[in-house]
Amino acid sequence: MVLVNTDAIVLRTYNLAEADRIVVCLTRSSGLVRAVAKGARRMKSRFGAALEPFTLVRLAFYEKENRELVKISRAEIIKSNFDLAARLELSELFGYIAELVSEFAPPHEANEKLFRMVTACVEGLEFSPESANLIQLYFEIWLLRLAGLFPDMKICARCGLSLEDQARVYIDSEGAARCDECGKGLGSVVSADSRQTLNLSQRLGPLEFVSAQSSSKTNSDSQLGDFAHKLISRALERRPRTALAHTLR
Repeated sequence: MVLVNTDAIVLRTYNLAEADRIVVCLTRSSGLVRAVAKGARRMKSRFGAALEPFTLVRLAFYEKENRELVKISRAEIIKSNFDLAARLELSELFGYIAELVSEFAPPHEANEKLFRMVTACVEGLEFSPESANLIQLYFEIWLLRLAGLFPDMKICARCGLSLEDQARVYIDSEGAARCDECGKGLGSVVSADSRQTLNLSQRLGPLEFVSAQSSSKTNSDSQLGDFAHKLISRALERRPRTALAHTLR
């Protein structure tokens, strides 16, 4: 049995037995972790409010080989986002983020970029809650990119032509990008404006991305959001269960 100490962001909790909880966390050093918090539901629990969804914590847990569930030893609050996650206009988005991270992140596989991206999006929502739709888009793009599911739109997969100067790109049923001639009008269309938005998401953090896109007069956000949602539904082989799914656009 190994004791692991790591930063983590709580995604979800479930009741277990009379006094315990199952806690789903995205950790910095161990990736997605499902853990048992003994006595977490008692009035005088030693965990206090540390296991509330989207709280950033310093987590200590015991990990046993070949066991999916770990046992939480200690959870200390680094930053509480309780008030933010409780806001009605944001609660469904937090549920959406929790669902997709739980689906896309392999258990017990560290992904520093994913951890930093999710925490940055939560910070972005704290400072600019009115920009939830753009932060959702940023999250979706990066989640797909880190999972290796976002198409490379730099070169046509069929003829090798650079796509940088193309007015639009076609994405075929296999997720490959094609130029106007090779695409022949078939597949999902991604405009030059949407590709510019993609480039911005690669270079900027969530708040900088929001600032850059808020001054844009194009409809690239909506088009790109539709495309990202199609990719997510294809990967899951279903639509996301969280009620929000696509309603912020």
